[in-house]
Amino acid sequence: MSTAVLVLTAIAFFRIALLPEFGRDLSMSTFQLGMLTTTFGIGRLVADLPGGHFADRIKARSLMAVSAGGVALGSLILGLSVVALGAYVAAFVLGISSATTNATGMTYFSNVGGAGHRGTSMAVFSAALLGGQAAGPAVAGLLSSAGGWRLTMFVATGAASAMAIVLLVTQSDQPSSTAASPARLSPPGSREGTPVISLAVLHSVSFAVFLTLGAVPQTLVPLIGADDLGLSTAAIGLALGVGGLGRFVGTILGGWLSDRISRKAALVPGLIGQAAGVALLALEPSLIAWLSAIVIMSLASFAVPVAATIVGDITEPGQMGARLGRFRFAGDIGLITGPLVVSALFEGVGRATAFGFVALVLTVTAVLSWRLLPDPHRARRG
Repeated sequence: MSTAVLVLTAIAFFRIALLPEFGRDLSMSTFQLGMLTTTFGIGRLVADLPGGHFADRIKARSLMAVSAGGVALGSLILGLSVVALGAYVAAFVLGISSATTNATGMTYFSNVGGAGHRGTSMAVFSAALLGGQAAGPAVAGLLSSAGGWRLTMFVATGAASAMAIVLLVTQSDQPSSTAASPARLSPPGSREGTPVISLAVLHSVSFAVFLTLGAVPQTLVPLIGADDLGLSTAAIGLALGVGGLGRFVGTILGGWLSDRISRKAALVPGLIGQAAGVALLALEPSLIAWLSAIVIMSLASFAVPVAATIVGDITEPGQMGARLGRFRFAGDIGLITGPLVVSALFEGVGRATAFGFVALVLTVTAVLSWRLLPDPHRARRG
């Protein structure tokens, strides 16, 4: 299952390294390219809640095969686009497919690990997810430099179609583990005893991190690399790919910390680390600061899986997909608003204000998490 998450996420994120080429060939401004990421986020938003519902009831491989088919369709539409509208339609379809991938994978891994290993299990999911987000632009950059961005999207179509076939052929070999048995008891601190404020803070973590992802690494980082540093598409893709190792290391470390010490011991440093990486981009553009920001943000990119782990701690198993769907819904609101707000600040006010705003959102979220969230895993261990 982790392989499917990795591959489908990588394909869905091919578009990140190709943004400068979309801008040139489809006559799209920086704001319009930000809107492309926002449209992707709208697609995710539409599918988050129903995706969580289906993840509680349908076999993981079957639902993941549907997602793979959607990734193939979105990639094909993008490869055939000759105007900006086609790119927006493709981004919307890819967003729906991305939400389905996330719903299936997050629910599966949250249930399969059990409470004592949920942090590590969710870290495996997150490593696959974030690794795909990092590897996708790197592969896309190399393919584009060899044959152009349209050929890259046609290769993506073929790869996603092949994954759909593999998932359908092998689905009968694996029973569903997303749908939990109704006989299982609620964990301590289940929904009935969960303060509303705790859920609000957990949703704010998802919102803040996805706002950052949509606005910074998925939109402005590649544009800075192309416009301010004069880097090629392949170089931008490889630089984003460098963050892949950091994502794997960071998410596994975050999962280990959340299981062995406490959830908040991983959550709060992750938010602060991302704020520090974003703050580097507020400086005058330089290759060192740009690369350092990518690496630091990648190493600290485990706040969402740790927050999702806490959601799992306080949720009945049979309701896991639905509760995590609402958690992702809050995040995807950030994914939609982030590129719009931050790219507008970037163009209208300047880089310092734009990146300072994102760093402030992350820092405030870290403080709220530290002060207001419970730490149920540590309480059980104590």
